[in-house]
Amino acid sequence: MSVKDKALKWWVEKTERDEYVASSKEFPQRQREVLVKSKFLFPLIKGYWILKRPEDEIGEVFLLLYWQIIEKVLSRFSHWSIRGMSALRVLNGDQASQKHLLVRTKKKTNRKVSLPTGFNISLVYDPRFDERLVKKIEIAGRNIPVDIPEKVLIDVSKLKSSFEIQGFIAGTPFDLRTLEAIYAKNPKPIVFKRLAGMAKEADRPDLVSGLEKIVEIHTHYRVSRRKKIEPKLMVKKATITHSWVIHQERQLQEFEKTLEKHFAAKTKEIKKRPLEQLLSQAREHKKYDTYHSTTLEGYRITPEEVEVLLSGSLPKSRKAQGYNNVEKIKNRMAILGYSAAFDFVINKIQEDFGRQGMSEDFIKDVYYHLFKPSADAGIIDYLSLVSYRTMPAFIRGTPYVPPSYEKLSELMASYIFLINKIKNPIVKAVLAHYFFVTIHPYSDGNGRTARLLMNYLLLTSGYPWATIRVDNRVRYFEALKKGQIDDNILVFGDFIVEIFES
Repeated sequence: MSVKDKALKWWVEKTERDEYVASSKEFPQRQREVLVKSKFLFPLIKGYWILKRPEDEIGEVFLLLYWQIIEKVLSRFSHWSIRGMSALRVLNGDQASQKHLLVRTKKKTNRKVSLPTGFNISLVYDPRFDERLVKKIEIAGRNIPVDIPEKVLIDVSKLKSSFEIQGFIAGTPFDLRTLEAIYAKNPKPIVFKRLAGMAKEADRPDLVSGLEKIVEIHTHYRVSRRKKIEPKLMVKKATITHSWVIHQERQLQEFEKTLEKHFAAKTKEIKKRPLEQLLSQAREHKKYDTYHSTTLEGYRITPEEVEVLLSGSLPKSRKAQGYNNVEKIKNRMAILGYSAAFDFVINKIQEDFGRQGMSEDFIKDVYYHLFKPSADAGIIDYLSLVSYRTMPAFIRGTPYVPPSYEKLSELMASYIFLINKIKNPIVKAVLAHYFFVTIHPYSDGNGRTARLLMNYLLLTSGYPWATIRVDNRVRYFEALKKGQIDDNILVFGDFIVEIFES
């Protein structure tokens, strides 16, 4: 067997086991040279390589393999864990790749490891490293060591309070015994005094009381002189809302305030229209909207195909022609599904005009119509029409990673409740769209469902149907990314309003 054949055989065996990161020790140098030359290997850091296909862009591959890369690169350290704000984000349910990952290790080192595409790992030596303060969390199929919540709580006491930190404090059931053990080993009353203040801001009287008691027991130092918290308040917080729900709620409320202020003058200028005019405009643009909303999601269809399928003008003898492969059948069912969901939403707008409201049943009905033709064709099973995804979701081309599937039920319940509380109809439509695709509750069809929900909210409030054209695809996804990565909702809000104003 030639060197090239051996190299390719090794590459295939590794990738078949979903192992896409390797160290130089795992294969001979001559094989490595062959694979690098043929672009099956990409240098990660000294001594480590990414396995990829020649046509793959490293930027996209890196994001998809991020946590496998982290696990492999840090495997040379016998003791390490994600720390500080990096750990807090993971504990809050955020599994996205992190541009600047904070890591502590037992090994004497303080340095920054540079990764491709501008990412890095910041390593800090911790002389008090204790494995008992670390737990393994499954992220993208990898078991990643992360500091336990109690250790993270003490670390973030040095930082300025934010809604992200407050959400973590409000939604995490901290173990007071563990906090006490950490404090007793290295008593710092000023740190716990600060934590007590942060716990108060997060509406955690039980945690405030526990922190104060720990300080009094171990240092005979009273953190606060205010009246002692009554036990009944502690009972109030016995059931804790999870931190990822609190984080979403606070972010949604923050985004609502930002958009409300930003659109205050503009919303008064946009004229509302009567129901019949709105429905007429929407129906007139149905084929146009079907083409663009479906094509946005990567389906390879043409306006002519949409015209033929939705007009029903194609004779039965020709309907099967050209649709004899899986991809074309999927495309056809996507068109028919969007058409059915569009009609369902239009009928719902007629029923609900002037009194808009979101419900889980309505969302599931939209999704059901969107994919029923695919289920009828045997492409998917019917059970997938009535349930949220049961697997991790990753989106190509963005470092943002949607929440893990275990969190979806709570996140969607919170989403519906908070969207219905928003009074400004334009802000409501924008945030309904944004947070739906951010939660990403389904394995497929999240964008189309979100756009249909947005238009339901717009039209029931008197505003016209908004079609996001495929030539605006880059702007659309960049605007979403601005919110998901940079916490900037204004770019997405302006993008949507610009569409239905035109």
